[in-house]
Amino acid sequence: MNVTITPGKLSGAVTPPPSKSQAHRLLIAAALAGGESVISNAARSQDIAATIACLEELGAGVTPSGDAVAVRGMGASPMSPLRRMAYPRLFCGESGSTLRFLIPVALAVRGGGVFTGKGRLMERPLAPYFDMFDEKGISHAFKDGALTVAGMLTPGEYRLPGNVSSQFVTGLLYALPLLEGDSQIVLTTPPESAGYIGMTVDALAQFGVRVEPQENGWFIPGGQIYRPRSLAVEADWSQAGFWFAAVSLGSPLEVRGMRAPSIQGDWHWLDLHERMCAAPSADIDVSQNPDLVPPLAAAAALEGGRVTPLTNAARLRMKESDRLASVTAVLSALGAEVEEGPDFLKITGKDALAGGVTVDSFNDHRIAMMAAIAATRCINPVTINGAECVAKSYPDFWEEYERLGGKIERLYALSLAPIGPDNWKKAAFLTTDAERLNPLDQQWVTSNAFSLLQAVYDPAWTCRLILSNGKPVGFAFFGLWEKRGNAPLLCRYMIDVDCQGRGLGSQALPLVLDEMYALYGRGEIYLTVEPENTRAVRLYERFGFRPTGEFDCTEAVYVRPAPSQEG
Repeated sequence: MNVTITPGKLSGAVTPPPSKSQAHRLLIAAALAGGESVISNAARSQDIAATIACLEELGAGVTPSGDAVAVRGMGASPMSPLRRMAYPRLFCGESGSTLRFLIPVALAVRGGGVFTGKGRLMERPLAPYFDMFDEKGISHAFKDGALTVAGMLTPGEYRLPGNVSSQFVTGLLYALPLLEGDSQIVLTTPPESAGYIGMTVDALAQFGVRVEPQENGWFIPGGQIYRPRSLAVEADWSQAGFWFAAVSLGSPLEVRGMRAPSIQGDWHWLDLHERMCAAPSADIDVSQNPDLVPPLAAAAALEGGRVTPLTNAARLRMKESDRLASVTAVLSALGAEVEEGPDFLKITGKDALAGGVTVDSFNDHRIAMMAAIAATRCINPVTINGAECVAKSYPDFWEEYERLGGKIERLYALSLAPIGPDNWKKAAFLTTDAERLNPLDQQWVTSNAFSLLQAVYDPAWTCRLILSNGKPVGFAFFGLWEKRGNAPLLCRYMIDVDCQGRGLGSQALPLVLDEMYALYGRGEIYLTVEPENTRAVRLYERFGFRPTGEFDCTEAVYVRPAPSQEG
């Protein structure tokens, strides 16, 4: 999906989504406990979905309900019967947290696992684990894009650098308390993103697990048991940074629901931005807050007369994109003055940016959101390619942006594919569950699966799967209606509810109509629709369908005149 933004200020109140970082940590601790925990206000992003799926594969039970997640813990211990099961296959999506947190956990509770992912995930550094595993006799191997780790995680000393990623420390902090003996984590270099380690230690304490800080690491007593808890996830300071950046660019937003001080290290946005604005030039050390670089960079690019170096940022090169390069590319294309160094960005602020360009999101959620915030102060419209990537951490970002007055136009890369015996299930399993609580809504699936299956094998009907960037998002099937002298009938047109209201349905319908014209000629087309389905009625009327005044059972009959008859 591409998004074109017409520049303008945002206004209103906004509450950022739940903290993805905290949700990961609380869900993992709950899964390792015995009994049931409830994690409320849990983020429903792609990364959290990946962690939930992996925890289920490891042996926990997870039941979403509204914004809460009930977790039936696996009662993890080195002697658990789970260790006698086959290695779990853990698909981590694009979530570095899921991958790095769960590698030691899988070793502790299942003796290993097979890890896969997508995007750049499996290219991200894992050497600190591999170096330790080589010392401990734990095997690890990459093959065909999958990482297999296998062996017994044993108590003892674990040495690793602190300047690569705090996620390695977190993974060990979860696993080592489960071992029968005591362990130590020793950092060979000072830690970066120390606030994230603090979040982990806090989550462990909430679930009854004790770790003791030492001069260069932590002492972890063995034989500990995770105990179930019910806790709420805080609003996300990393995401709040984008809205605070918009405020600094002149948008009168009220950012609600933020706890300060917070266990989240990124609550220091307030301090970092204040320092950035306090002097004509001030170095901002981002080693502890790398996720804040995109919003800080957007704000700095429009601080006219100030020079802002963002330093100690080398680790940003191994995120979803090389963020030093992608921040530079996007802001420079918009008209900002950005100098990229090996581990820094130097940004000279301007009063406005030209815009009027198309920029790439680099499939990086934080880059897409940075571009959207910077676009509020551009002179000309800005188009962002691959804007759907925000779903990784903030699925409702574009809806919130629009609600706050942002003017955006979505454009999808849509196509149709024939539905047949090999792929009809992809269409049947598209959900109409608005809250995404049950991706296989059984009542809906049963009725539509029957209709689709019948249509697949009935030559009188034609089925088409609707694809967006190759991903199934809807379906249509149509044929000739005897009641109207074998006129074409659009029998069923369904768009996944997760895409409704985002322009996808109205962009896909012309493809379906053109397909019908190609098959049946450019004559009139009929459809039937429940009058109470006002969303569908508005859509069809927008494309020239008009009620005939007749009903087919409970559904109103609509007709679209032949193209030659249209005014």
